[in-house]
Amino acid sequence: MRARAALLDNSMIVYGSGIADGNQHSHYDIPTLVAGHGGGTITSGRHLHLGEKVPLTNLYVSLLERMGIPTEKVGASTSKIG
Repeated sequence: MRARAALLDNSMIVYGSGIADGNQHSHYDIPTLVAGHGGGTITSGRHLHLGEKVPLTNLYVSLLERMGIPTEKVGASTSKIG
């Protein structure tokens, strides 16, 4: 059992979709699940609602920073997610 816990402790798994509304090709308000603790950089058990017009690529910038990869921008990102 400990091997599985260690794996999730050091993982960042993103599950979701890239488009919220297929008819409008909307990239905002996308339900996304992030699993794992990212080596202790992610606090689990939270639900975040980031408001309107926050691009999903902000999450990617945040995850890259947590992996030690300094990143200013990914696609249409505007900032990092705390």
